[in-house]
Amino acid sequence: MMSKQSKQTLVHSLKSLPETDRSKREVIKVNDRSGIVERTVFERCSGQNLKIKQDLIADEVAVAFAYNGQSHAVMMASPIDLHDFAIGFSITERIVDSADDILDVDIRNARKGVTIQLKIKQHLMERLERQRRQMSGRSGCGICGIIDLEAAVPNLEPMIQTKLPGHRTINQAVEILQKNQLIQNSCGGVHCAGMFDRTGKLLAIREDVGRHNALDKLIGAQLDNTEPDYFVLMSSRASHELIAKVAIARIGTLVTISAATTLAIEVANEINLNLLGFIRGSRQVVYSAAPASE
Repeated sequence: MMSKQSKQTLVHSLKSLPETDRSKREVIKVNDRSGIVERTVFERCSGQNLKIKQDLIADEVAVAFAYNGQSHAVMMASPIDLHDFAIGFSITERIVDSADDILDVDIRNARKGVTIQLKIKQHLMERLERQRRQMSGRSGCGICGIIDLEAAVPNLEPMIQTKLPGHRTINQAVEILQKNQLIQNSCGGVHCAGMFDRTGKLLAIREDVGRHNALDKLIGAQLDNTEPDYFVLMSSRASHELIAKVAIARIGTLVTISAATTLAIEVANEINLNLLGFIRGSRQVVYSAAPASE
């Protein structure tokens, strides 16, 4: 069983990760949630009887978004860094154009999850109502509820072309990311997104049961601290939705531990975004890139 002291140490570690002035890494206080919960499970091994043990499990709850009192989306997410999630989701879904368009964020526990009530400028609410779509999100789904094929692949402005991060820089970043995945390293079951500067210094990291959510949280946390030559490193595959979110945040490079899809590669090439993936040891697959730096 996880001791009280161990739980306090984990929560303290989660709170002590790099932050911006805008975002305070908070933990929703429902049974001392820190993105991890303890559950009784049965364990079995070859030739042995079932054994009862206490295990750490990645926490997942329903998070309901509402804008100016109107329901917009329900996402399944880790119940941490929800202020970052509110800001990042609103930006990358193009509900608002900047964080200044968000007038208030109210995060509350509900009987079956968490509610995030955002107040945005009226002209943006009117725009949202014109473009409204109902979607019910799942951990692996980023476009649930879209009924127009054109809306599934958003129009993105071309990026200012930036140099590809160096091979050594990316390899070191992968090691840094893996060492700093506190929830993943404790119980597994989550995705991770980290932002690095041009030298490979870790600026911030966010984890979530959903890869889109992890990226939204990272962008929300770092909105005031991004540059085109920074790069985002993710523990997941690269899909076109992640390309779009990185591009909207005006970050020039996305690196994913796993592979990229065809549409992700096509979109990245169209908008001059550097895309690397399938990082395995010293091998890195470059799917879309400006001239390499080394």
